[in-house]
Amino acid sequence: MRYSILIVEADRVRSSAWADALLHVSSERGITLAVTVARSVAVAQFHAGRRQFQLLIAPLSDDGIGLAGRLRARSAQLRALLLYPPDTSENTLRDARWLGYTLAATPDQPAELAAAVGQALGLALSDDQPLSERPAATLSDVQVLLDVLRWQTKAQLAIYTDYIGNLITRRGDPAQLDLDAISSLIAGSFGNSFELGRALRDPATRHLNVIEGQHYDVYATNAGSYRLLALIFDKEFVSPKLGYAWLQLKRSAEHLSQMRIVEGTVGEVISAELSASLNTEFDRLFGTSLLDSEVGSKPPPRRPL
Repeated sequence: MRYSILIVEADRVRSSAWADALLHVSSERGITLAVTVARSVAVAQFHAGRRQFQLLIAPLSDDGIGLAGRLRARSAQLRALLLYPPDTSENTLRDARWLGYTLAATPDQPAELAAAVGQALGLALSDDQPLSERPAATLSDVQVLLDVLRWQTKAQLAIYTDYIGNLITRRGDPAQLDLDAISSLIAGSFGNSFELGRALRDPATRHLNVIEGQHYDVYATNAGSYRLLALIFDKEFVSPKLGYAWLQLKRSAEHLSQMRIVEGTVGEVISAELSASLNTEFDRLFGTSLLDSEVGSKPPPRRPL
């Protein structure tokens, strides 16, 4: 997974130290970062016109907020980390938070900036940030959860991505589907949904995107602010109920949003209790007939992809 970061900082020594710290800590954790430094807002605007960034780091000022707004209008997936001096008023901080920006005090040490960047992007770039307080789960744990989802829904494919469409893991048979393109398009469709949450000054929102087609249905939701979970159904074999799909996506997304993925063997995060709780709740709400299978009719012949 690759993330592009644009830093606006006039002090050459400080910006260089920040960039070096970010590249060093990301390399240690196997995360690919590309860091671009601009000495002014005008230069930053020039860089943003030539490439897409996932994170803007700028001072909490009129110029910084204006730049963040302009860039986010062009790319709803952009995150902004605004740095403020110690004497910043609470009213200023509150207004910036309402706009959906991540705030952090201007760091004295480069490592402090790395922690703030990790918080803004949902990455583990420090050992003491809130992300590390979540229950540890291996990638195998996540795959078990996705397997439970597929078993419950008879979905052809379950995919788990970051908010810009980088594939974290998947379960199921992609057949001839272009997963890279699908993941990117799903992530793009959530950009305006997140922007709506910011406009409502309620960024902690859950979004459901549904696409119903002749041959495939796609159900996707966000797992927190940094991850997306999607199910793809082949309508030749099954046609899911919207209410059921939404409930199981929501429950699984809540589990995923509470996890911190680490390396190692399969842990105890995903247990029989999870599967039992899913079965119990869905059976209570929908009974034993969870899915409407196509009987006596089939979709039109599928054209080759």
